[in-house]
Amino acid sequence: MGMLDDYNRIKAATAGKPRVGLAQSLSNAADAAEAVKGYQEAAAAAQAASGGYGANPFDNLAAMNSATPGSGVVKALVDTGQKYETTTIYDVTLEVTVDGQPPYEVVHRQMIAAAALGNWQVGKVIGLRVDSKDKTQVMLG
Repeated sequence: MGMLDDYNRIKAATAGKPRVGLAQSLSNAADAAEAVKGYQEAAAAAQAASGGYGANPFDNLAAMNSATPGSGVVKALVDTGQKYETTTIYDVTLEVTVDGQPPYEVVHRQMIAAAALGNWQVGKVIGLRVDSKDKTQVMLG
């Protein structure tokens, strides 16, 4: 996209809104840049906390293919008090079972939509994969 296309996108996005001066426009742009930086830092932290799984589906597919298949039984579901937009983030305690190993517990942080809570109730069995380098890191699927 060229500069003229970007100008037209901004014009369309702000149509019908009151015009502001240059100083306010710069302040708004700085606020937006800081918000983007915050989102990027949060995404990087979430990726690090999840054992490296992130927004890139090809990276996630490679990680999933190198992980060990197993299952997890939900033992506890705790609301962390955190939300992403309107979706609640939970700490899910899972009893993980992998062939040839004794069962063990992990706490997996998961964003769960209200409509999907029934799939996460105590006693439910969830298919997952376990990181071959760190068995406390699990990936759903």
